[in-house]
Amino acid sequence: MQYETIRAAICDDEEFFRNELKKFVSEYGNEMDVNMSIDLYDNAKELMNNLFSKSKEYDLLFLDVEMPGMTGIEMADALRKIDPWVCISFVTSYDAFAIQAFRLDALDYVMKPIKYTQVKHIIEKARIQIDYRKNAQKAEKRYLKIKSGYEDVLIDLQNVIYIEKRRNQCVFHKIDEEISCYEPLKNVYERLDNDVFMYTHQGYIANFNYIKEVKKDVVCFGRGMEVPLSRKYHDQIKELHLDKIRRAYKEQELNYN
Repeated sequence: MQYETIRAAICDDEEFFRNELKKFVSEYGNEMDVNMSIDLYDNAKELMNNLFSKSKEYDLLFLDVEMPGMTGIEMADALRKIDPWVCISFVTSYDAFAIQAFRLDALDYVMKPIKYTQVKHIIEKARIQIDYRKNAQKAEKRYLKIKSGYEDVLIDLQNVIYIEKRRNQCVFHKIDEEISCYEPLKNVYERLDNDVFMYTHQGYIANFNYIKEVKKDVVCFGRGMEVPLSRKYHDQIKELHLDKIRRAYKEQELNYN
């Protein structure tokens, strides 16, 4: 069942690239169970007219840089004066406009032919910004800003299974990747929702929602993934996990009856 809707517009004067992008955006919606509303435009002026008249509103725009009449850069420049929040990603065959694109707070700047993995990455970044805009208080608990290398990164904590202290780094083990930063684990813990993220060991913090089994000295997340569990934290986590199981059984019984 799809709960979230992202309103996207694709503006490109070449039909092939419009349809290719639409296919990838739709594929993302199907994979991630997100309703993607997609409008197609073959010129920037029509899209601009709809946005300025407020007959259409979008969360995410895919703009070709080189289009007759009005370029994607010109459009974004005008649009930023009335809507500083809309997410804009430029899709182009040229890399000469990258600096201008990022001056306009572009979400991304990708070269044609575009790949599905690039589209997925763009929409994932857009969803973070959209969530912040729609519900800042809720987003504060869901997202964590860290410095990874030289880049500021917003981590979706719902996708973090556990966090590990590795020498002088913190490593966030997500569903599909690892991200590291040079922030002490203690400082990271203080910025998390501690009803969800709990110490299992002095060097490990687990997302309680992913715990499948609590053993004597490890907690298991499934698929062979586990982290150490020290005696200091064992009883508390064991009891919370049993309580979660009891509540799940009770809900099953109520639904069955």
